Amino acid sequence: MTPRSDTPQKIKFLKLIYQFPEGIKSGDIAEKFSIRTATVTRSLRELSNAGYLNYDPYQGVELTSAGEEFVRFLIRRHRILSLMFARAGLCEKAACIQTELIEHLVPRDHVDQICRSLGHPSRAACGIIEHDPLCCGGC
Repeated sequence: MTPRSDTPQKIKFLKLIYQFPEGIKSGDIAEKFSIRTATVTRSLRELSNAGYLNYDPYQGVELTSAGEEFVRFLIRRHRILSLMFARAGLCEKAACIQTELIEHLVPRDHVDQICRSLGHPSRAACGIIEHDPLCCGGC
C-alpha cells in the first residue's frame, strides 16, 4: 500500500515548506510543529518518493514543480472549503478550524464543484483563491 500524500500532517508540512522556496531543514519543521525529527523525516521521505519534494537529510527540503502545483491545490482547497463554511454561517476562525479537520477527505472534483456552486470566488477570509483553469476556465 502506498502512503498517502494528503494526510493532515503532510498537508501542514507541505504548506510550511511552500513558504520557504529556498528550502527548510527537517529539524526546523519538527520544531515548528513540536514533534520529533524522526516523525518529520519519515513523512518527508514519503513525500519525496511521491515526487513532491527534493529531500536531503543534511541539506534540507524543497518542493519540486509537482510539489508546488500540489500545494497550490491544497491552498485553493482550504480557501474554498473555509469560504463554504463561512457562507454557511461559521465565523472565519471556526471555518478555518473545521476545514483543517476535513480538507484531506475532499477530492479535487468536489472542490471544483463547490467552487462552481460559489460562483468561482476570488477571495476567502484567509486569502486570494487561485483559479484552476480546469474548473474556472477563463475566470
